[in-house]
Amino acid sequence: MPRRPSAKRYALALYQLALERGSVESWHADLQTVDEAMQEREFAAFLDMPKIRLDQKMSVVREGLPGIDPMVHNLMGVLISRDMASALPSVREEYGKLVDEQEGRERAVVRSAVPLEAAQVERLAGYLGELVGKEVDVTTAVDPAILGGLVARVGDRLVDGSVRTRLQDMRKSLAESGY
Repeated sequence: MPRRPSAKRYALALYQLALERGSVESWHADLQTVDEAMQEREFAAFLDMPKIRLDQKMSVVREGLPGIDPMVHNLMGVLISRDMASALPSVREEYGKLVDEQEGRERAVVRSAVPLEAAQVERLAGYLGELVGKEVDVTTAVDPAILGGLVARVGDRLVDGSVRTRLQDMRKSLAESGY
């Protein structure tokens, strides 16, 4: 069975076309709009129905999402024809990474034991930005399992300042020393 192209390849192809046409940001917004539409179960289920012809599906997509650039509609057509409509969120995510890279921006996901205040998030974004040498957009999440402190993932880097990890390290150290 032949392998299917990855979401990254579709995103890269769309991104290269967007660069040529000067539509990087607008197509990014269009992908976000289509992704939000795909969150509707009925719409996603409709696109996955094998008994409905591609032209009928694309007619519904064009009517339901009229402001979308035709090239983004074409991407949808390709994904739908290959039974890969469910890959659109991954394509949008990969496209977003390419846009971020172009703009010298990095995304960070920060988990903390308690919700962070806006000023804390801003300071954290500055610190992480200095660490990676780029502007950092921070998304926060609450995870009581880390007990205290925070864990930040920026690209492929992990900054773990959680109490849970410190306790585990202390336990390991004590076990190794024979206490």
